[in-house]
Amino acid sequence: MISIIVHSGEWDKIYHAFSIASTYSAIGKKVKVFITYWAIDSIVRGEIECGSEEKNAIIQKGIESGKVKDLEEMIKLGKEFGNVEVIVCSGSMELLGYREKDMPVWVDRIGGLAEQLMEGERVIFI
Repeated sequence: MISIIVHSGEWDKIYHAFSIASTYSAIGKKVKVFITYWAIDSIVRGEIECGSEEKNAIIQKGIESGKVKDLEEMIKLGKEFGNVEVIVCSGSMELLGYREKDMPVWVDRIGGLAEQLMEGERVIFI
């Protein structure tokens, strides 16, 4: 099983974490995407924030033209293969003041880091 830990709140990094997860899923690998800290804040807000106005505009233009999928489409694609599970860090949620009801519908459950490290054959940190 592959564990992808997403710490960064920058949209492009979150997007690529799910792109990696979708690709692994397509080749039959089980993947857990563990969302923590600033990535939680980003997914709850649902805004495109890549670190600069220029990058934000490029990504927005790519989504509008259909060259880039929006984040929910990318997540759905990975889950269609049945191998992607999305977990949000319980400790980070508490620290940031979020509750389970604040999470997007595509989040499968709330969990902890230890589980990710114990179960992952490979761990990718983004």
